[in-house]
Amino acid sequence: MAIGAARMRDTFEAYIDEVRSVWGDGKDGQLPFKVKALMEKLFASTSPQDGWMARLIGEAKPSRELYRDPDCGFIQMGHVHAQGHGNLPHDHGPCWVIYGSYSGVTEITLYRRTDDGKEPGRAALEKKALHRLSPGVVQPYLPGDIHSTKAVEGPAVVFRFLSYDLEKIERHRYNMEKGTIALV
Repeated sequence: MAIGAARMRDTFEAYIDEVRSVWGDGKDGQLPFKVKALMEKLFASTSPQDGWMARLIGEAKPSRELYRDPDCGFIQMGHVHAQGHGNLPHDHGPCWVIYGSYSGVTEITLYRRTDDGKEPGRAALEKKALHRLSPGVVQPYLPGDIHSTKAVEGPAVVFRFLSYDLEKIERHRYNMEKGTIALV
């Protein structure tokens, strides 16, 4: 069969099919690391000129849903962040998330709570680690991980894989200056 006769699948479609193939019931503790490897493979096999990637880069939207799986419930987001774009520390509740850098550099600070959590609306955090995501670097964050992101070299094309729809779960945002915690 001639190459032109078959529909050429793009790298993103292949990636989604691979994620679906390893998903199972979604409860495997190694799943974040399996998806991490698949995202790394996606980045290595995708050119900025590939149609889907060129559209993402060209549109330059700060946040875009690229895929929502109707059966498994995971969501793949694409972000184009200007240099300096960042957010407050937050968690993803019971869900895990994977951040990956296609281009630019994004720093992700990981935090730990230093208070006992007994005072409603109050939280004290300290920095635990700093991850520097340069092109091709992918990092999973597990349930309960408190983190913040900042594009330090941009525009940064960042992928964010969500294990579940964050609008349907309880999660928190933290303000270190005020020492507060609030539901998102």
